[in-house]
Amino acid sequence: MNDPTILRMLAFAHPAWMLVGIGTAIAAARHGLEIRRRRLAGRPPGRALRDRHLRLGKRAIVMIGIGFVAGPISMLLLRDRAAFDSFHGVLGVIGLGLFAWTGWSGRSLAGGNHEARDIHRIAAASSVATAMLSAVAGFILLP
Repeated sequence: MNDPTILRMLAFAHPAWMLVGIGTAIAAARHGLEIRRRRLAGRPPGRALRDRHLRLGKRAIVMIGIGFVAGPISMLLLRDRAAFDSFHGVLGVIGLGLFAWTGWSGRSLAGGNHEARDIHRIAAASSVATAMLSAVAGFILLP
């Protein structure tokens, strides 16, 4: 396990995973915006679009959660640094909280609480923005 090439490749697992997770979150957000556009135009969004949005949103939250756990492990085992000893780590904690808030408000909205729409929209936009900022802040940590 001390082969430098393998360790260097493993150090890219967390960033690659998170890029896919952020991409999934952006895809879910696009579907959410389409639902909103249709609703504001007085057209029903359709069950298929809502189901796609929910499926991608749930997948994104799970991926972000797994990536959040993998980040500190990567810092400790592959980079010999403290788990949250970076701006990237602080943004990761904030981002995880925002993604959890997005999921919680989305669950409430899916359950019929239409008052959660604004909260869900704000939480989703904030979580994606924070994740993208965290990705940029993580560049300095790459091997």
